[in-house]
Amino acid sequence: MSDEMICDGEWLQQAQPGWTAVEFPHEIVQDNFVSGDTNGRRLTVRYFRSDAEACLVAKVLFGPEAQGPPGHAHGGSMAALLDELMGGAAWMSGHMVVSAELTIRFKTMLPLGTRCIMRAQVTAADGRKVRTNSTIYDEEGTVFSEGEALFIELDPKRFGDLAADVSSLLPFQVREPS
Repeated sequence: MSDEMICDGEWLQQAQPGWTAVEFPHEIVQDNFVSGDTNGRRLTVRYFRSDAEACLVAKVLFGPEAQGPPGHAHGGSMAALLDELMGGAAWMSGHMVVSAELTIRFKTMLPLGTRCIMRAQVTAADGRKVRTNSTIYDEEGTVFSEGEALFIELDPKRFGDLAADVSSLLPFQVREPS
């Protein structure tokens, strides 16, 4: 895998029509297993908000340190990305949550270096329970994995300054869990 493939920075930064780049606070990405890879050898992720579809999207490249089967992404790396994206979709919808249950369906093996797009949205919120779904696919539409999750909403005070930092990104006020 070439260095160009490892960090296809130009492709990662290009928003598709209707997408707005999302800059998460430093506390979220610093030393984060999923989005804290600064050398592009594990997972390189760029987040966007799709306002028309009310979802969080991301562009991602799986580098050589995300390898499972030879030449392909490890299923755990795909699961970690889906978990982070679904949690991010919940947070971007105003729900300060943590994962409670995660279901991943692997559809086909994902070759390392593939330009992938991820999409996640909140599908239901009932009291403190927030449900989401997500997909990882390539530019041709090949689906590699799908996920569903149950998140539990916590009091924003439990997240300290991070809650205020994330709230500043939102076009609305974060609600208190019921």
